Amino acid sequence: MGRFSRYLVIWSVVAAVTVATLGCSPKSPEEKIAELRSFYSARLNGFLVDEEPIVAEVTVGEDLEVEAAVEEVEAEAEADMAIEEEPVAVRQSVRLDILIQHRARERLPGVTVEISMADAAGNEKQHWRAWFDTTDVERATVTQFTHILEDVGYEEGDGFFVEIRHPVPVEERDEYREFAPAS
Repeated sequence: MGRFSRYLVIWSVVAAVTVATLGCSPKSPEEKIAELRSFYSARLNGFLVDEEPIVAEVTVGEDLEVEAAVEEVEAEAEADMAIEEEPVAVRQSVRLDILIQHRARERLPGVTVEISMADAAGNEKQHWRAWFDTTDVERATVTQFTHILEDVGYEEGDGFFVEIRHPVPVEERDEYREFAPAS
């Protein structure tokens, strides 16, 4: 082997070791969390809309006025059986069944899931973030979580979508609980 060939081999080995060393440099805690999050996935398994009538609260001093109003309405109803019912105001909540899985060698204690509600045309109507405790989620095991959204303006044809966002921009990481410094 000639002198030039030996130098070429030595410099190639030095370059390879340098690249390997730089590529394996220790990661910051935030970089490690971001990498682990990339191995997590979420999907919606289904949802259920619950509607509860909104009942007006009556204070003690208003009792007599309410009774008089009820009697008046009942009298009108008896006189005219064709009274149309007014729509009742309701408070909606939505129960989401979310499946979370990961392929990471290490587990995160929890992960933030993006939840969005879109209309029938696919336009986003509302957006939420929910954190789920994943300490017991084993690698490659699908685990179901239930999350309830309160006061949702659901209409027929709306849909819900979930995802674990990756990557999370550095400037938004403070909105994700898993990036919070350990206490």
